[in-house]
This record gives sequence, C-alpha cells and structure tokens, in this order.
Amino acid sequence: MKKLIVLAAFAVFSFTSVNAQEENTMDKVVDQAKNGGFYVGANLGISLLNSSVTDPYNYNDSDDFGSFNFGFDVAYLFEVMENLEVGMLVGYTHYVASGEYYNGYDEGDVYVDFKDASFVPISSTARYYFVDRRFFGGIDLGYAINVGGDDGVDGGLYLRPKFGFNLGVVTLIASYQRVGGNADYGNYNGSSYYSLSGFSSFNVGAEFSFN
Repeated sequence: MKKLIVLAAFAVFSFTSVNAQEENTMDKVVDQAKNGGFYVGANLGISLLNSSVTDPYNYNDSDDFGSFNFGFDVAYLFEVMENLEVGMLVGYTHYVASGEYYNGYDEGDVYVDFKDASFVPISSTARYYFVDRRFFGGIDLGYAINVGGDDGVDGGLYLRPKFGFNLGVVTLIASYQRVGGNADYGNYNGSSYYSLSGFSSFNVGAEFSFN
C-alpha cells in the first residue's frame, strides 16, 4: 500500500511539473508577442513551377516542371490586439529546376534547359493564434527580388499563406509559397518562346523565436 501511495504521489508531482513547465513556456511566448520579438525560420518544399509555351501556331500551350525549393527568413512581429501579430519579413528562397523541354516542328524549335531561380522576398507578415496560442494561421505579402543573376527572370508579387503549430521556442510551419515573376526563354530563330508563369511551392519547416 505504501508503494502505491508513493507511486501515485510521484505521478501527480510529475504531471504537475510538466504542466507548469508548459505553462511557463507559453507565458514567455505570450510576453514576447506583446513586447515584440524576432523569428528565424527555414523551410524545404516541392516546387510547382507552372509554365506555358507561346508560339504563333499554338502547337503546345502548357507544360509543368519542377524539382524542389528551399529557403530561410527572418521576421519581427509584435501584438497589435489579442492573438493578432503583425510585422515585417525578409528572406531568401531558391527554386531548383529539373529537366528540360523540347518542342520541334517545321517552322521552329523550342528547347529549354531549365535553370534555377533565386529571390529575396521583402514583405509584411501577420498571424492570428488559436487554442491558447498553440495554432496560428498567417500570411506574408510583399515583393520578391530576383537575385539569381538571370536577366530572363523577373521579380514579382510574393504571397505565402501558412499554418503553424506552436511548441514554445520552436514552431512547425506548413505553407504555400508563390512568386509572381516570369521567366522567358527564346528559341534559336525567335519565332516562339517558353515562358514560366511564376514560381510556386508547398513547403514545411521550423521557426525559432528570440526575445
């Protein structure tokens, strides 16, 4: 009987300690949000590079290609009302191309060796927390600057809706990322070209918070 009492007391003490630690961690997260804080994140995803072929003969008008995407970002957010944080974000994202495209016919050929593309997004960012700040839905909206050195790639609108699960210091994030810039590839006789209509990806990653 004494052993059972000791075990029960130990179990209650352990459970209370874990709950107290979790509450202390979440209290720190809430305080950081109200006072403002930095967030540093990294992500990896599957790229969905939508593309289209434009030519005077409408020989082929669509195709898809892609490999993967990776990136990182730094954000500063502060609470403007209960559970709502807003701020600014800057980062780096790189789309790794995969494969090639060839379309040949009598009037001209289109051959494309897909190239990587790199961008620096500068955006506003916002997130709203649910369930005692355990989950959040957010969005980044701004402009992505082409830094890959390819003159055929344009910068464009940067859009990234995302969802997060807050573990305290670390947050797990799933997101969809879209860069609105186009990339054009001309063929050897100039009669047609291959055009990417933006860059997009589905990503997962982790974010670390700092006071």
